[in-house]
Amino acid sequence: MTARRCLILVAMVGGAHNLLRLLAGLLGAKWGFFNYLHPFHLNFGGLGSSAIAACVCGILALLFWAARRGWREPEEESSSPMLSSALWSALATVPLGVFAVAASTMMERTYGWTLFLLVPLFTGFMATLLLGQRRTISVRNALLVSIVAVMLLGGALIAVAIEGVICLVMALPLALPLAMVGGLLGYWLLHLQGARNPAMFLLIAGLTPFGAGLEHAFLPADDWFQVTTAIELPASPGLVWQTILEPAKLAPPSHPLFRAGVAFPLASHIEGFGPSATRYCDFSTGKLVEPVLIWDDRRQLRFTVASNPLPMQEWTPYSQIHPPHLDGFLISKQGEFRLTELSDGGTRLEATTWYQHHLAPAHYWRWWSDYIIHRVHEMVLGNIRERVLANSSLPLSR
Repeated sequence: MTARRCLILVAMVGGAHNLLRLLAGLLGAKWGFFNYLHPFHLNFGGLGSSAIAACVCGILALLFWAARRGWREPEEESSSPMLSSALWSALATVPLGVFAVAASTMMERTYGWTLFLLVPLFTGFMATLLLGQRRTISVRNALLVSIVAVMLLGGALIAVAIEGVICLVMALPLALPLAMVGGLLGYWLLHLQGARNPAMFLLIAGLTPFGAGLEHAFLPADDWFQVTTAIELPASPGLVWQTILEPAKLAPPSHPLFRAGVAFPLASHIEGFGPSATRYCDFSTGKLVEPVLIWDDRRQLRFTVASNPLPMQEWTPYSQIHPPHLDGFLISKQGEFRLTELSDGGTRLEATTWYQHHLAPAHYWRWWSDYIIHRVHEMVLGNIRERVLANSSLPLSR
């Protein structure tokens, strides 16, 4: 068997394996590298294993045909306009991208390096390779088709209800440059003879989803992150403490992220007194339940989190979608109010949240999560400030 046929065989086996794992996961199978081999899942919800095998073979045959169709010899260079060729090449990468995203999020439940780095990188890479097989291209053409491909992938993810607009907008500053890097890499590889082989397309199509599987298997424990926001109030710690313990109702937010669907606080109240008390905070997406850990009168109020609301309600053309990242991928662990008396008799009030997120690259997504939590803190602290000033009969301008 030639090396080319070996690569095609590996690609086909890898593609079939990942398709079967994804289908088994969608039908309720637990995570596992060979989850589709469990006897219960061989029937696939009554569809029959032979029907599923035929479906998988059909998809792989279509993929193989698309790869052969996209690769042309240099002397067969297309005479169609560049824009048409670029659009065709970008569209051809979308099914692979959707499959890789679905495998990462629905099968592996992993939002990490494979999803946010490898998928956009290879989307731009493959779109450029496809375009370069049809005609001679420039660096500008490579960058253009890479951008078009990753934008079409985002639209497809919304269309098939895998993701919503908010998360895709957050991921865009990361995905767009990576797709362009992939396009440049593809442009460079076009000068190598090996890049002009359909087996390369098939190999990447079949093996890309394995990256998320490796991430899931070797996923490290997530660190706790801390966000602290502070204000100074022209009132005594006693008055500020009393105001914190009072029920509160917050005004609707004006920030675009909250208006787009990111969760924001609506009201809060505390039931009980002392260490046995519990704080309840109503968010736009559900209720945050916080049993008290530390009740240090006029100094510190710390609570743990027993129940988290959803982090957002995704923008989508459908009535509602529920991507896996809404469950357990941004978790508030503890919260705290800390009061410090100032030399002029006022109070420094600090709001702190400790949280975890299961997203990578962690530093990139922490920028978003820290920013959102700071905005939530500002809403809560601003509401406390208004009530403190009203209680002390001081003008708001002070």
